[in-house]
Amino acid sequence: MEIIDYIDFAGSPAELKKLPIEALDGQAEKIRCFLIDKISATGGHIGANLSVIELTLAIHFVFNSPFDKIIFDTGHQGYTHKLLTGRRAAFDSLNTYKGMSRFIAREESEHDTIDASHAGTSISLATGISAALKTKGSSDFTVSVIGDGSLVEGMAFEALNFGSVDKDAKLILVVNDNEMAIAPSVGGVRQLTIGDNWQEKSQHFFESLGYGYFSVANGHCTKSLVQALKNAKTLGRPTVVHIKTLKGKGLDYAGSHPYKMHFSMPFNPITGEGASPTVAGKTFAVVFAEKLAALMASDPDIHVITPATPYASSLDGLFALFPGRVIDVGMAEQHAVGMACGMALEGLKPVVCMQTTFMQRAFDQLLHDACYMNLPITVLGVRAGFAGYDGSTHHGIYDIPYLKSFPNMQVEYPINSIEAQRLLERRLVSPVGPMVILHPYEPLSTSEPDTGVLSKGMSIAAKGKNGFIICLGNTLAKAWELKSLLANLGKTFGIICVQSIKPFPVNGILDLLVSGMDIITLEESVLAGGFGSVLLETISDSDINLRVFRSGVEDSFIRPGSKQECSDEAGITAKQIVVKIQRRWMEYQEE
Repeated sequence: MEIIDYIDFAGSPAELKKLPIEALDGQAEKIRCFLIDKISATGGHIGANLSVIELTLAIHFVFNSPFDKIIFDTGHQGYTHKLLTGRRAAFDSLNTYKGMSRFIAREESEHDTIDASHAGTSISLATGISAALKTKGSSDFTVSVIGDGSLVEGMAFEALNFGSVDKDAKLILVVNDNEMAIAPSVGGVRQLTIGDNWQEKSQHFFESLGYGYFSVANGHCTKSLVQALKNAKTLGRPTVVHIKTLKGKGLDYAGSHPYKMHFSMPFNPITGEGASPTVAGKTFAVVFAEKLAALMASDPDIHVITPATPYASSLDGLFALFPGRVIDVGMAEQHAVGMACGMALEGLKPVVCMQTTFMQRAFDQLLHDACYMNLPITVLGVRAGFAGYDGSTHHGIYDIPYLKSFPNMQVEYPINSIEAQRLLERRLVSPVGPMVILHPYEPLSTSEPDTGVLSKGMSIAAKGKNGFIICLGNTLAKAWELKSLLANLGKTFGIICVQSIKPFPVNGILDLLVSGMDIITLEESVLAGGFGSVLLETISDSDINLRVFRSGVEDSFIRPGSKQECSDEAGITAKQIVVKIQRRWMEYQEE
């Protein structure tokens, strides 16, 4: 698509409402050019945003934000909304530390009703907001814009069931239907929304649940969208406005892209060169996918399940190699784990590949189904640790505390890519009980830090007389840097890299510890109940006289950013750790 002049488009809802309806399609094309131009330079969620330009214009044309509450589910489709609410200049800061969020963010604008970076929550939030507005005597509307992919989340279905209870609620549910979550939509809801009779099927479904229903076959015609939204406002009851859109509209090469250019690093806006949804270089996810391919070739019992994010686990090649054995269940993490448990009950070896920040949604299924029945399911949890420039809630820094509390659960964090392959191979020979294998979302170093020999769930990477730095694989490079800084203070520290978080290598660790030593634990996760806590419990229960300094994320959320930027904000860089140690242990002061 040729980039044309896009300067002249409305930058506020008030400006937009002054335009004749006939001008909205022209506004949409200018915004489309702006988004392609800017996001191709910075990277960001491009496909979903190109889908909802006309829809967002129509919503702001019909409704009165911020008094009418507009919620985007998920928040990565809010770029046009940001443009229409005064944030045009902020787009140059997208995908930079402290820059404009990839998602809806209340700190940015009064027009952002919620902080939204995950999926399936908008209808529940909307019903609560709508009820609160009604209680206060307000006549304002609440509008939930939810994708057909997000609609299948369990929470969304629960809210859909309840949303029509209040018959005169000023609640509008806009279903943005482009037959895509991140990957193509799957399941019964997709069957509801495809085919020549999709409007008839969908109308029957939503009206049977108690909603009014309007549909727009061309979701890129602003005039049709405006009329449908006006009709919904006048109906006087909770109403669904169901529109068909095209993900990636305006980018020719998005049509052949497996995720319709859902997200991309910076790319050439004309040719598409450079388009990639993941970090550059070889990652643990790639290593695991390659190993799975080799193992699945010889073991038909291994099946892989992913909840709508195959790209994050590098599964595209596996879909082609093993059709029917690699299954995308859509945005349904609870179902993914439940389905894996069912497979395990019948003797298969299920592997669930998901991002750890989404794994939290399956808390109950991991505990009550996998752990309680002690079923041999394996979860490959990618993005453990800092997760880059997605929202603050994307960081995988909360996994260890809750996972280690589950009876029967085994938790591993590979110390390097070689051990990652060995671990997965050993695990899938004859798996017993549930296991989560955590791994980071970052390219592997061309020369991974020395780890020593893995034995009994840990490795001794270095020895020292003053104490040990005890870490996980994603903080091993920091451990070596910290060791060097401490050496400058005249302190010689060894390094222990732990792979088995649960069961923790208690005996192996205790064999190395001597009373009077100083211990430093490193983790790219929360301190409360985390890896350092496991070590403290071990020392306390063994009555050993040791000092322990724990380094990790304090009781806070961390903004999106690079590993270095997030570490600096959390106060856990090697230099920051040394300063903190010097404050606590006076003999570490420089002379």
